[in-house]
Amino acid sequence: MATTAASIWDWTLPVLPCTAMITLLVTLVACNLVSNYASFGDTLLQISQLGMGRAYVYFIVGVAMLLPQVLAIIIGRLQFLLETQSIINRIVLYIIHIISLIPLVFMLIVALISRDSRSDVYLLGTYGIFECISLYCFIHTSVMFYLYIRRSNALLHAKVIWPIWFLICSLFLIVFFVVWIKTGRVIPGYIAVVSPFLYFLGFVQQFWSRARTRKRYSAVSRVIKNLQ
Repeated sequence: MATTAASIWDWTLPVLPCTAMITLLVTLVACNLVSNYASFGDTLLQISQLGMGRAYVYFIVGVAMLLPQVLAIIIGRLQFLLETQSIINRIVLYIIHIISLIPLVFMLIVALISRDSRSDVYLLGTYGIFECISLYCFIHTSVMFYLYIRRSNALLHAKVIWPIWFLICSLFLIVFFVVWIKTGRVIPGYIAVVSPFLYFLGFVQQFWSRARTRKRYSAVSRVIKNLQ
């Protein structure tokens, strides 16, 4: 039973970043289709308006579906890093991923408190999500570059494409968040929201490799056991 549960977990992880992205996009589209809160001259809601009016129910459902997926991705990433390298102290990795949980708290605040009733708290939650996830992405990206530099002692982190991918997504997140705050334009806000989920897509290949490796080791173990 434990082996089956572990196998399901391993093969679910490569899928979760993709389903999380789909969930996010469907939520954004649904909120924009049902809401009439778009500002004059804009065809899309501001990010901070997604939970207003008739869109509130769709926004709540979207957040409720996203939270467990993001939580599982974060836990899976921590587990992967703990298993695939011994260069960075485990306590440091735990602290980094605890930081990544803070945006989930702000997501709950944003979901449970409608902007219609408490706009100040809603905006605080919105900014908190962006700032905390930006901090996590920046620290995690630094860790990935460090592991790449030390790749001779961390073979599963020897591909430079993933640190570069994480850096690009982090820059997109930070730059477009700042542009959205400074200008109030709609599109930069959406790019900033999508950027962390693009970041998570960078986990897929390593999650997939880990699942395949475990399956291969499991098959070898069964053969050895049968021969004994």
